[in-house]
Amino acid sequence: MIIALLAQLKNPVLPPELGAGDLEGGGRATGLLIGNLIGAIFIFSFILAFFYLLTGGISWITAGGDKGQLENARNKIIHALVGLIVVGAGWAIFSLVGQFLGIQFPNMELPTIE
Repeated sequence: MIIALLAQLKNPVLPPELGAGDLEGGGRATGLLIGNLIGAIFIFSFILAFFYLLTGGISWITAGGDKGQLENARNKIIHALVGLIVVGAGWAIFSLVGQFLGIQFPNMELPTIE
């Protein structure tokens, strides 16, 4: 009986995003987790595509006139630019859909049952 009552206590030290015992806090925490995870994926993919672009540029510089290495470097640069365009388009589409659905990115708040 006492354990069931202790489960209902709210911790005033914890921020409301962590869920202070009510259902709203859980929705905020889960929404923040999902929003931050999506943002981290976009940032990681942008950094990866930019790094691939840099390695393509370095390969181009160090090719020394070799046709095979120049073609390989050119393909790396083209693939990296396509990757950057895809990441940018994905971000734009995600933001646009969020505007239409009323989702504030990355502070997404999931609906809760009351």
